[in-house]
Amino acid sequence: MNALLAQVELDWTQWLIPFSSPWKEETLCSVLVGIACGVLGCFVVLRRMALIGDALSHAVLPGVVIAFLLTGSTEIGRLFLGALLAGVLAAGLIKLVSQFSRTKEDSSIGIVFTAMFAFGVILASSLPRGTHFDLKCFLFGDPLAVGTNDLIMMAVVAPIVLLTVFLLYHRLKIVSFDPIVASTMGISVAAAHYLLMGLLSATVVVGLKTTGVVLVVAMVITPASAAYQLSNRLWSMLLLAGLFGAVSAAAGMSVAFMTNSPTGPAMVIVATVIFGLTVVLSPNHGVLFQALRRRTVRRHIDREDCLKAVYRLADSGAGCTLSELIRQSGLSRRRANFSTRSLLTDRLVTLRAGSFALTDAGRRRAVELVRAHRLWESYLADEARIDVATIHDVAERLEHAHELADEVDQKLGFPRRDPHGEEIPSLGPSGSSPEKELRTSV
Repeated sequence: MNALLAQVELDWTQWLIPFSSPWKEETLCSVLVGIACGVLGCFVVLRRMALIGDALSHAVLPGVVIAFLLTGSTEIGRLFLGALLAGVLAAGLIKLVSQFSRTKEDSSIGIVFTAMFAFGVILASSLPRGTHFDLKCFLFGDPLAVGTNDLIMMAVVAPIVLLTVFLLYHRLKIVSFDPIVASTMGISVAAAHYLLMGLLSATVVVGLKTTGVVLVVAMVITPASAAYQLSNRLWSMLLLAGLFGAVSAAAGMSVAFMTNSPTGPAMVIVATVIFGLTVVLSPNHGVLFQALRRRTVRRHIDREDCLKAVYRLADSGAGCTLSELIRQSGLSRRRANFSTRSLLTDRLVTLRAGSFALTDAGRRRAVELVRAHRLWESYLADEARIDVATIHDVAERLEHAHELADEVDQKLGFPRRDPHGEEIPSLGPSGSSPEKELRTSV
């Protein structure tokens, strides 16, 4: 592995080369492909059509080869119609196979796209010797082979894609999130489906030279998936996906020049890195922030468990040393130490001669926990009809939602004792109901 990595030469002086005069057209075309693929990819991801995107990217190959046989040119403008027809044909065949056989849609996709892709490879391999048709370019992409006509074609297709999405935004949104509601509103789900397939096919065809048949689906799925990690709104997801697609294309070109590697795969690697970063760093769904939120919740629960342990030990008359607190709460020494330091900082407990005691504020918080625990036990026994012998552990978890205790208390009719016969403490003068004022505070 070290020997392999040592062979990778990184020339930082080359990172601006794709944006200089000789390669501006290729880079701009790749960026437009990234934007169009990213935007359309949002609907593919939301409708769980990733396999169809893969199918279309592979199924256009026979259309490309047949168009080449008819025109004798590898310019995208001349191959466009044949590839587009092949893509639409693939979408229709998938629908027919899944509709008129017992085969599920995902299996239909696999059958159709592999058959059409295989047919395209056979056609390409059967071309007369000496025919100038670079199959490798169409399979794996070569943005450096992009010409002026290819750029013009992409400059036409990309605005059409963006304008169509803008004009039909609300219809496409409803179809993507709830096709049944869309049908009841008079929106043709089938028409929307084939429109998306047509736009996707056109984008895939024009982007063939950029990333190739094999990798173009990554530019459709990966930027959209990265945007999905960061946004809960479709419009912002569309913007982010377009941005990520553009950045993946531009940065991929730079990486390819710096490492002297193929440009198409470099774009896909950059897109995958962006997706990986969003998986880790997304504020709402990222692994890192979810771990931080779980740690915050765990520490909050540990604090409350320590507070309740001090309350119980003080109520029983036993001394509340750290060892006794650990035994009562069931926490590890490290977690108990952290929690007690936090409670001391917030002045909820005091420490004198190695023994913890509650302050007035700490006692009130502890009473809230005990009250919530006993109310939840009452609710589980009376309303959920759970065996009294098993409700304690469940209530131990629910008691930390003590902000719901008042609603539970009202639902139960302000009970005075829990199912075990223990008195449910009152919060005293700050309580919200007269019934609770009549109880004796613990």
